[in-house]
Amino acid sequence: MIGYIGMIAGLFLGVIIALAAPENGGKAAFIAMFIVAGAFVVFWFVFGRCYKCGHIPRPAELYCAGCGARLTNDADQKDDAPGKAAAAAEAQMGDRDLTETQISSEEIFDGVVLHLFKDEVRLPNGNTSGREYLKHLGAVCVVPLTEDRKVIVERQYRYAVRQAMIEIPAGKLDYEGEDRLEAAKRELREETGYTADKWTDMGDYLTAPAFSDEKISMYLAEGLHKGEQDLDEDEFLDYFEVPLNDLVKDVMLGKITDAKTQTGILKAASILNARL
Repeated sequence: MIGYIGMIAGLFLGVIIALAAPENGGKAAFIAMFIVAGAFVVFWFVFGRCYKCGHIPRPAELYCAGCGARLTNDADQKDDAPGKAAAAAEAQMGDRDLTETQISSEEIFDGVVLHLFKDEVRLPNGNTSGREYLKHLGAVCVVPLTEDRKVIVERQYRYAVRQAMIEIPAGKLDYEGEDRLEAAKRELREETGYTADKWTDMGDYLTAPAFSDEKISMYLAEGLHKGEQDLDEDEFLDYFEVPLNDLVKDVMLGKITDAKTQTGILKAASILNARL
């Protein structure tokens, strides 16, 4: 950003001075400003690259379009280990107990996928309050990566939001306690027909902890082998390949809004960049 602004400012001032004083002094000033602008361009090219992948971002970018890394002037950002911010916040707060204790629980709805409860809880200050939340078996999602760094993604209609979504392959567990890696292998095979030789655990995330206990486990699948889809009778989707870098850009531009897909794509890009 500094290099970009310096370049524009240098050229602008050079033109103004040259127009205001067209004699030799003005020309000399114009040349000097041009040299200053050039120096800022070199500064931008050398120091303005993304610290992870080397991509030169546009001035307004907050996140790298190449790998999704946050662009910051804070030199410590690149060394910030996962959980550092959370650890700092915990250290500031000390050992204060924020636990909410269940007093009573009532099941309001028992569905195929969702189970709705209404509980009464005791708060840390001793008062009571109500909590409504959904219990969920859990789910898995997969980023299937081809040898040329393309991802197998799906397009399917999501009735709750009334639109077709671009997503990575995913599905819920069949029963409580099901092995999550085996579930991921099953969902990838059923939805796309692909199997994989190499599986990397990318961690878990909670989809909506304010009102649901759903946990999705994420996996990176490599060494793909194409097979036949085995969809459920009520399942309709198309799948296709998209370059990983294009998906990162679409996530950062807000073109992909599905949470598991955003998280999985950015995590996969980070893992692959770390291997370089």
